[in-house]
Amino acid sequence: MDFADINPFVLALTDHDAYVAEYPCCDYYNGDCTGNGFVDFGDINSFVALLSGGG
Repeated sequence: MDFADINPFVLALTDHDAYVAEYPCCDYYNGDCTGNGFVDFGDINSFVALLSGGG
């Protein structure tokens, strides 16, 4: 995980269908940073923690 993952993560949060079309080989649920089964705005803090190495 690195800064190149920010835009795909934001796309996953905002437009599921566009994410799947743009990244067909990536698991959409990799964006579920809280592990609750949803990719939503609740994942942002966990994403930032993972990005900064604190996850």
